[in-house]
Amino acid sequence: MSAPRAKVCIVQYNASSFLTRVDRAARTLAASGYEVVLIAIKDADTAAFEQRDGYVVKRVTLRSRRLPRRFGLKYVRFAEGIWRTFLCAWREKADIYDARDAYPLLATYVAARLRGARMVYDSDELATGRNQVHAANPVYAWAMRRYERFFARRCAVITSDEGRADVLERIHGIPRPVVVLNVPETMETVLSDEEFRRIALGDRRHLLIYQGVLIANRGIPEMIEAMRLLPECRLAIVGFGALLPRLVRMVEDEGLGDAVAFFDPVPFRTLMCYTAAADVGVIPLVGSCLSYVTAAPNKLFEFMMAGIPVAATDLPDMARVVRETGCGTLISDPTSPEAIAAAVRALIDDPEAARTAGARGRAAALARYNWEVEAPKMLAVFDDLAGEAS
Repeated sequence: MSAPRAKVCIVQYNASSFLTRVDRAARTLAASGYEVVLIAIKDADTAAFEQRDGYVVKRVTLRSRRLPRRFGLKYVRFAEGIWRTFLCAWREKADIYDARDAYPLLATYVAARLRGARMVYDSDELATGRNQVHAANPVYAWAMRRYERFFARRCAVITSDEGRADVLERIHGIPRPVVVLNVPETMETVLSDEEFRRIALGDRRHLLIYQGVLIANRGIPEMIEAMRLLPECRLAIVGFGALLPRLVRMVEDEGLGDAVAFFDPVPFRTLMCYTAAADVGVIPLVGSCLSYVTAAPNKLFEFMMAGIPVAATDLPDMARVVRETGCGTLISDPTSPEAIAAAVRALIDDPEAARTAGARGRAAALARYNWEVEAPKMLAVFDDLAGEAS
């Protein structure tokens, strides 16, 4: 067996669970001959070491997790996270280091410099325009912009959307980042999970699905409210996140249990079978921050690959895909239950148009919006850096 082309160390500041973009990238690098190690942070539900398809995950344990979440102690956890991920990454003696998001930039950059290695910054979100309360603070925004700029000017930059590439190029004065869309791998057949459909649909006629992280500004409470205007529909929410307890209470308090069902997150292949069992995929993303305004999220392309029509917010990158492919309808105002219901109703009231939209989305996903098209762009970045390092 030939020796690996180079060693890549990917660094994340989370447990690396249910993150299909990172997993796809790591598997693709491994399949192309790279030795790949992913450094993450252990939580209660994950193991310290995990062997995946072609690569390994090593998770560091933060002792400061035991401290209470008050008195500014979260900064102690953050500092420990930087230190421990740096140590773990440095010990890997990699040829290329890959920081996934802005938070691990410092630890990844120092490890790379000490090892004389090359570095990639994969900006999955805009660090200066996040969906977080503190991101709107002018002092935080000023500091984060300068923090990110320092590293972005010293490594190869990849991002997930054309709009985000425009922003990063403009605010940091860097060469245009390489855009690698957050799309699924080609699936020649996506089988509908009929048991999931039976449970999720209940006695309604049409099944709507929302999948992903359950946090603020995703339009989820408004989507639940919209179900009052769609009595023939039931909504399946598949995911996890900080908003889940509030959403469950909302459904209970407002007597919408017959209209909304919650499901735990599942592995990607299972999720796609859930998706294919639905009639409409809903993405009521709120343009509350620049990162969301410029987003074309993975769920859009997953709905397309599954062949179901989409009702998505009229935000620039996402709307461009919907309009160009004809894969669904646009939500004019994701903060309005009436607008969400109207976009869904345009599909369910015209079954032929819905079938056509689903088929168009599926055709576009197979022809253009798939990982087999996007992966070579990512590999070219790493191949160029590996050539420099050799």
